[in-house]
Amino acid sequence: MTDAMIIPFPLQDHKQQERARLRRAMTDLQAAVAEQKQAVSEWRFALAELGIGVAGLGQALISYQDSLGGVETQLGGLKREAADLQATAQALSAGL
Repeated sequence: MTDAMIIPFPLQDHKQQERARLRRAMTDLQAAVAEQKQAVSEWRFALAELGIGVAGLGQALISYQDSLGGVETQLGGLKREAADLQATAQALSAGL
């Protein structure tokens, strides 16, 4: 077996491939982190918009509640007027 040929292991090439692979992984990781930052920023903006919408809804409900209070007051007055009219009508029919 004197004709055997020794093939050197491509150690340097293997290290370069690993470094290139690591660089690609780091680049992909940086891109993913940037996308995540953007998503969090958009999520925070959406939460702020939701907060504004909820605050507006709260104001509208307060206004509606105030309107209902006014209607209740008017109905109370009408109920008293109706009771007075009924009492007057009963008094008039009793006098006839």
